[in-house]
Amino acid sequence: MTKMFKKSLMLTLMAMALVLAMAASAFAATESYEFHYGGSYHSHSSSYISGPADVTGGQVTIKLTGNYFPEIQVGSTVYYGSYDTGSNLTTFVFPGSASADIPVELKVVAGPHNMVYNLTLVWL
Repeated sequence: MTKMFKKSLMLTLMAMALVLAMAASAFAATESYEFHYGGSYHSHSSSYISGPADVTGGQVTIKLTGNYFPEIQVGSTVYYGSYDTGSNLTTFVFPGSASADIPVELKVVAGPHNMVYNLTLVWL
């Protein structure tokens, strides 16, 4: 009887862990976006977007191709990029949601470019 109870309890706990894991991933969403400059779609800056943004728990994660983007400013706070040499991607994590477009200031350091671009992250 004790063995059967332990086995039943163990199966119940494993099922609950599986349900919790699935529920946690349900709150993560990927959202497509593009960059706008001066109120219009900007193909050059958008060409560095490596894929959809992850929007989870009030945090937005974007990945841009290359090591040209040391920082991004959202509101009055600067967030520093994390560059991965293996994937050639720079990752930024900052607060936000997909419910509204996000004005950003993206610093670009590449060749003759060493400036900040006022862009808007526009959700598609």
